[in-house]
Amino acid sequence: MRSSDLIPNVVTYNASISACERGKQWQHALGLLTVMQNDDLVPDAIIHSATISACKKCGQWQEVLASLAVMQRSKLLLHVISYSAAISACAKSGQWQRPLALFVVMQEA
Repeated sequence: MRSSDLIPNVVTYNASISACERGKQWQHALGLLTVMQNDDLVPDAIIHSATISACKKCGQWQEVLASLAVMQRSKLLLHVISYSAAISACAKSGQWQRPLALFVVMQEA
């Protein structure tokens, strides 16, 4: 239900994904990321980080790792915040081996 006068951009998607994060709506955050890409908009590191945070808050460590991999493949600059969110999500889910590997990768970057 888009109005022809309103065209979403990177800023509006970022705000929407951040709202999903605060509302613990990780599925909606991932959905918005997909819609954004379908609209031929390129998500930046900030949008990916917001998506990672939304997934982390809901214990979706697999989605966090998938988003981190997408960022790496897209050659986006991975921030300490992104790595920290991934490490935290894995650790809270009992995936202690994965945070160790991420920590090593983070130090090499």
